[in-house]
This record gives sequence, structure tokens and C-alpha cells, in this order.
Amino acid sequence: MTTERQHTHTARRRLLAAAAIAATITVVTTGCTKDPKAAPTTSGSSASPSPSADPQEAEKTALLGVYRTFWDSQKKVYATGSVKDTGIEKVATDKAYSKIQATRAYYVDNGSVMKGEPVLSPVISAMDMSKTPPASTITDCVDTTAYIQVNKETGEPVKTLDTKRRHVTTYTALKIGGAWQIRDLEIDRDATC
Repeated sequence: MTTERQHTHTARRRLLAAAAIAATITVVTTGCTKDPKAAPTTSGSSASPSPSADPQEAEKTALLGVYRTFWDSQKKVYATGSVKDTGIEKVATDKAYSKIQATRAYYVDNGSVMKGEPVLSPVISAMDMSKTPPASTITDCVDTTAYIQVNKETGEPVKTLDTKRRHVTTYTALKIGGAWQIRDLEIDRDATC
């Protein structure tokens, strides 16, 4: 014969077991219905960005930052006729630095400077991080319509033979000592963009 106490104890065990099974089913079915590769959904602004599909994205971002700094420094060189306090030596090396120096000397010899702003549209067209040192290529359609050569004294535009103001330019970059540098540049005077 079952006592009331045994009956209460058995009922309590059945309720606990049912609760445990229900909790297990909830956890298992919730875990099974979600895509394990999908990022967890969260609300609010505290959600962190999902990892980039491109493992070289950080390197590309760093290189494009150096490229923009390269152009900012180059504009200072051509606006002043001097490399002093421009920072160009930090971002340009080898042939790129030599070509900037040669162009600077041309402007100084002709009494002119560059004024205005070029429009840049850089794209990383190649990147090889397995090379020693790592290497990359940037292709840009440089639009110099509003970036012109002017007489340093009068500010008047200088007539040039090149009437095309948008050129495809290719830049070679190397990562040396942990930092990207522009090593060379080639302007395709025949290819407009």
C-alpha cells in the first residue's frame, strides 16, 4: 500500500524529471535549429563586426592608408618645392622617391608648383603576403582635372602638353620593417580612365 508521503515524493520526482527533460529539449532543439556557422544575433550597438571574408583585409586597409599618406606628402612636395617636413621619405622609397624628386626639381626649375586636389580611386589589384618582403600593386585612375601646375609667382596655370587629365597609374608597394612603402609608380599616359 502506497502512503501519501510516498505518493507526494514520487509526484515531485516526476515533475523534476519532466522539467529537466523539457529544459534539455529546449537547449537541444535551439542549438540544432541555428546554423553553427552563423554569427549570433544580438540587438543594440554592442554587436561586434563579423570577421572579414578576406584574410588580407587588414593589410589592404593599412596599405590604402599609406597610399593616401603618400599622396598627401607628394602634394606637399609639389606645392612647396621641397621634401622637408613632408613625410615623403616615410612612405616612398626606391624609384617612387626618385621620381618624386625628379618631378619636384622640374617644377622648381620652371618656377611652378602644383595647386588643387587630385581625385583618387585606388584599388589593390594584387597582394602577395608570402613573398619576402610582402608585395602589392595598387591601380588607380588619377584625375588631375582640379590639380594643376601653376606659376609660383603669379598663380597662373601653366600650359602643358598633356591635355588628358585622367590617367591609369600603377603603384608597386613593399612591406619593409613591418610598414608598407610605395616603391615605384608608372603613369600610363596613353590609357585614360
